[in-house]
Amino acid sequence: MPLICENIPKGDLVRKAEYLGTSDFIRIRHTRRPNVPVADKWCLRSYFLPARYRQSVQTIENYHVRPDDVWVVTFPKCGTTWTQEMVWQIGNDLDFEKGKALTLNMRFPYLELGTIVHEKFNMDFLPILEKIPSPRFIKSHLPAPLLPKEIWSVKPKIIYVARNAKDTAISFYHHYRNLQQYRGSFSDFMDIFLNDATIYAPYDSHIIDFWNMRNEENILFITYEEMKKDHPNVIRRVADFLGKSLTDEQVETLADHLTFDKMSKNESVNFEEERKTFDKMFNMKHDQKDNDYNFIRKGKVGSYREEMTPEMIERFDAWIQERMEKYQVDPELLEVFIPTKEVNGANGV
Repeated sequence: MPLICENIPKGDLVRKAEYLGTSDFIRIRHTRRPNVPVADKWCLRSYFLPARYRQSVQTIENYHVRPDDVWVVTFPKCGTTWTQEMVWQIGNDLDFEKGKALTLNMRFPYLELGTIVHEKFNMDFLPILEKIPSPRFIKSHLPAPLLPKEIWSVKPKIIYVARNAKDTAISFYHHYRNLQQYRGSFSDFMDIFLNDATIYAPYDSHIIDFWNMRNEENILFITYEEMKKDHPNVIRRVADFLGKSLTDEQVETLADHLTFDKMSKNESVNFEEERKTFDKMFNMKHDQKDNDYNFIRKGKVGSYREEMTPEMIERFDAWIQERMEKYQVDPELLEVFIPTKEVNGANGV
């Protein structure tokens, strides 16, 4: 797959996008449509990533995929951690003791993390993944065209999770601000989100590509909002997809384990120790972050209304409508991007 990386010239957009010592960015794209079975379903855009990703392009593109791998793929802040814990527990027959003993990062490594975070973290999971016995559980935020090319021929199980645009943007802003030392304003961040200048952007095509592949036998497309509305039903769908059988009691037990309250207190998944290490490593001060920030933050649908002005909401909705028309997207997908019925009162992460 011929991939090229293009440096993004310094300017106002790049200035607004800077985070944690990262001020150089690239857009990476295919020069022609890849010769893989599902490539005709992809939008094939240019993807925004830190310049250091360039060093790993070939390694990730040619990464060896196993048929019994289980992948969770999402755009950032779409319920990834919540989904990972659900998938891992189902895949491991609800082994809660083992789940507590090992952090989620070790049970469910993040494929490209070493290319995204500051080099001080030394968190390259690529060699670690090679040594993990099958079945491996792998997380990635990469868009479909940048995932290892073997994934489309080997066809491991992929669970893809989407979330509405406005909640995703708000959650991503707080992640940038509290974990990536982002110093731009709230307005700056909304600008870079809408101009495809957050890492892994564009948001819309990331979701569109997997929506277009949702009927592939090895892909399960779910949404954050579905999990909030009826988590037991989603648990059953995921279990069936993974070839696992759960009793009603087991479904209820897992749903309880995955509630916002229990996830936020679960040290193996809440990343609080990692966050404390980060704060100490980079000398984060209280005025540089939200006083009440937690990695597992709110777990709500529609919380964007607490922070977005009516004008910003209108701008986001118009942006999505424009993208939907431009890429001639299935109208049913609009409900994913802009839910007409927001779910309230459910537990989730």
